[in-house]
Amino acid sequence: MGESKFVAISTVNLTTPPPFKLAGTATFYAADGDAFYTVFTGTSSPNSDGTSNVVINHEISGGTGRFKHATGKFTANAIADPKKPLGSVTSEGYICY
Repeated sequence: MGESKFVAISTVNLTTPPPFKLAGTATFYAADGDAFYTVFTGTSSPNSDGTSNVVINHEISGGTGRFKHATGKFTANAIADPKKPLGSVTSEGYICY
């Protein structure tokens, strides 16, 4: 996809011991505006420095433009830092479109 962005709406369960479970939906946008949608589940494991290791399993459920009938699965790994609004995510998996 090249440079892209995503918007995720997530619920995190903080009532249990870590790693905290999370779930939600996301929309990923390619540079040309085409998008695909996912539903996801994952975990967030806090670190002593205030960051968290986040692992999210996505399932693709369609989209727009070239992703209109997209399917696939991928796992995303990130380090979340509440003090920094931007970061990076490494993903591995597949998409069929």
